[in-house]
Amino acid sequence: MWFIPIRISSIEIQIHARRQMVFQSLTAFGTKTPGSETSSRVLSQVEGRLLVEFETSVPLLFGKRKVFRTVEWVTPHEPEMVEFEEAEGPFAIRRERLILEEEGKSTRLKYEAEFGMRGWILGWLLGILFIRPKLSHAVREHMTVLKETIEAQAQRSSSVS
Repeated sequence: MWFIPIRISSIEIQIHARRQMVFQSLTAFGTKTPGSETSSRVLSQVEGRLLVEFETSVPLLFGKRKVFRTVEWVTPHEPEMVEFEEAEGPFAIRRERLILEEEGKSTRLKYEAEFGMRGWILGWLLGILFIRPKLSHAVREHMTVLKETIEAQAQRSSSVS
């Protein structure tokens, strides 16, 4: 089926935690993040890649939310990057990268992604006009929760040391 790839503008956040801790938190599949409506579980592991099932709550119109189930190949490149590629889900294609750059005692987390909708030109229009803004909003929400959770974990970790 034909589709035209759609890029999502990169999103960056500064997390006040060491890069190794951020990486470990991002790849802790099978655990529920407090305050997040996302869950995951590892289905299998093949040659350094993980097949992971995700359930993610995404905002819709009028304050409503929908939970989407996806199965994704996850390739961790410790500690600088995590790549995701959708194997099952609503998109014809979806690829995401989380890039971690160490900045002193902090980490700059950068999100890059592209996706494609089935239906060629009509799918592309739907993706550009409706899906991309919703997806960008959901990613920003998720990254805010990640930042808060990881920084709280780093704070607890440093108070124990």
